[in-house]
Amino acid sequence: MIEVNQLTYKSILTNINGQFDLTLNHLKGDNGVGKTTLLDCICRINNKYSGSITGNQQLVYLNQTLFFSHKLKGKDFVQFVYQLEGIKSAKQAFFQFAEENGALYDLEPLWNKKVGILSGGERKKLYFATICSLERKWYVFDEPFAGVDERGKHFITAQLKRLLQQNKGIILTPHETEPLQAFPHMETFQLKPNELTKLSTPISKA
Repeated sequence: MIEVNQLTYKSILTNINGQFDLTLNHLKGDNGVGKTTLLDCICRINNKYSGSITGNQQLVYLNQTLFFSHKLKGKDFVQFVYQLEGIKSAKQAFFQFAEENGALYDLEPLWNKKVGILSGGERKKLYFATICSLERKWYVFDEPFAGVDERGKHFITAQLKRLLQQNKGIILTPHETEPLQAFPHMETFQLKPNELTKLSTPISKA
């Protein structure tokens, strides 16, 4: 569980309290309300807040502002991330992950392409797949479906389902909610500048 207590950041968020369980957590709210700011705080990108956040030690975060040099290739991004993780034989590990998840056809062509010539959807798919291939307790995604075609959305939802089957926790903030119809056991939260409200509770799987 990730627990947020009395979190305040500038004039954007004030006394935010909430608990995220190990399930799919959908964070919604108006544009500019502070969803990305809250995710940045949860993921320790932003530590300049008052209050406390606990349970957020084992997570990985894919935000909207991730930048990787357009002159480098897809493989350079994967190898960079895997090197930080201490994963050897990056190509073998990444292609094995892709094959096991039925995504080799989509991901293999991105390996030797420069990031700068990838479409926004291809870039998102490469980043998303790399993040999902890492071992964490929590996975946090800011606008994961933005700029992604239907095939890419299918891949993303399949990965989210796989993570849930492994009892992982997920927090995401999609404006595009249609893909979330595949998740009847989702928890939904409404964020306002001074309040985080749980709108729904997962349906029992029994």
